[in-house]
Amino acid sequence: MRKYNNILVVVEPKRERQVALERAIELYRYNPHITITVLRLIYDFSYDIHILNRRRALETRDDVTATHLANVKQLIAQYSKDNSVKILPKVIWTKDLGQGIADEMNSGAYDLLIKGANHHGVLDSIIFTPVDWYVLRNAQIPVVIAKEHAWQEHGNIMVALDFTSEEKRLFNVRVLREAQSLARVIHGTIHLVNSAPVILPTIMLEAPNYAPEIYADNVVKEHRKRLLDFAKQHNIPEAQCHIAEGMPDDVIPQMCAKLQPQAVFIGSAGRQGVAAALIGNTCEEIVDYIDADLFVLNHRVKENVE
Repeated sequence: MRKYNNILVVVEPKRERQVALERAIELYRYNPHITITVLRLIYDFSYDIHILNRRRALETRDDVTATHLANVKQLIAQYSKDNSVKILPKVIWTKDLGQGIADEMNSGAYDLLIKGANHHGVLDSIIFTPVDWYVLRNAQIPVVIAKEHAWQEHGNIMVALDFTSEEKRLFNVRVLREAQSLARVIHGTIHLVNSAPVILPTIMLEAPNYAPEIYADNVVKEHRKRLLDFAKQHNIPEAQCHIAEGMPDDVIPQMCAKLQPQAVFIGSAGRQGVAAALIGNTCEEIVDYIDADLFVLNHRVKENVE
């Protein structure tokens, strides 16, 4: 089972509060073996002005890099009051922020990426892919989208399960394992959540004496049975299992409001291109509507067993 020993934190210069760095330092309180790498991605377009003069271009790049590296060190000093925390500054020169983060986090040096949440416009997923969405779709390690809320020991940890296919049912186990890793660290309580989407076939609506409410009730019962069977296999009490009728992007925020979890764990299909724009991923649809940290485990993530 994965241990969070090497954490990559993305800091952004325009943020007044570096929530991602705060969250990594909070994790250190529970695991003193953590090494935190603080990453800032930079690019200065003055570099392009000197592109024909290689020497001037390199001088510009070195000067800009040194300035940002000094700023990152100041930021670390500001947030780290405990000198025993091992925090390493890192500055990467890149034109593409999303690709720069993806390349670094997938380098094999890290167990976890933490990034502060950004707010997205209604049409973002159709017109372009925001940086954090790109990161979620390409991550080979778990990703945390951190929110501005205080963590509390012994808090709730919510795990969103998906039983719509055999592949997703198997992936539920991996998502639960990641949640249990955090639960042991912060002494949290695992809660399992499942949504039961009720999609009525058109032909059934035209059938005589057909009762949609009975069909919906049967769908919910089947999902409940799958959820309780899964919980029993993993020794999770029935009282910590929750199910509701509806789509995941509606049910998960509703359950968050009820359970007030510290974090929500969810699997991501990691869709790309047109499929991502038209269908979307649940984790991308709910990130703006929950007050908990969102832990996302992409299907690209390789299983890491202790």
